[in-house]
Amino acid sequence: MVHLDPIQARPNIRLGSSGETGIGPLLLLIEPDPVVGLDLADALKGAGLRVFGPLPDAASGLTLLPHVSPDYVVIGLLQGDEAGANLIVSLRLRSIPFVAHGSPDATGGVPVDVLLYEPVLAQDVVASVLALPDGRAA
Repeated sequence: MVHLDPIQARPNIRLGSSGETGIGPLLLLIEPDPVVGLDLADALKGAGLRVFGPLPDAASGLTLLPHVSPDYVVIGLLQGDEAGANLIVSLRLRSIPFVAHGSPDATGGVPVDVLLYEPVLAQDVVASVLALPDGRAA
């Protein structure tokens, strides 16, 4: 009897943050405010995205990025957080579309395509993600 691993049998399926499988695009969520992070995660899931996170900071995202293949990333930036600027550079090098939100100077001078200024509504983040190019989406 042959046992097939469902993940190997269907390579377009990847594990999400809590081990769930799905076929929709995977979004990596980085948000320092836990309440905002949970609100964003719910809104993004409601839009049909699989959400990995929320991670608490950009440094966590930098550590995780080599081990996951997100289709999109949402980053909550903190002013003066050098890891946030480094994460933006890493995402650009990997051609991963992303939406950042924070203050206008939170990027550390690194250019971004989409920067939403605080305060931001979850629906605005969702609309911005859905407007991103497909990038690595399956």
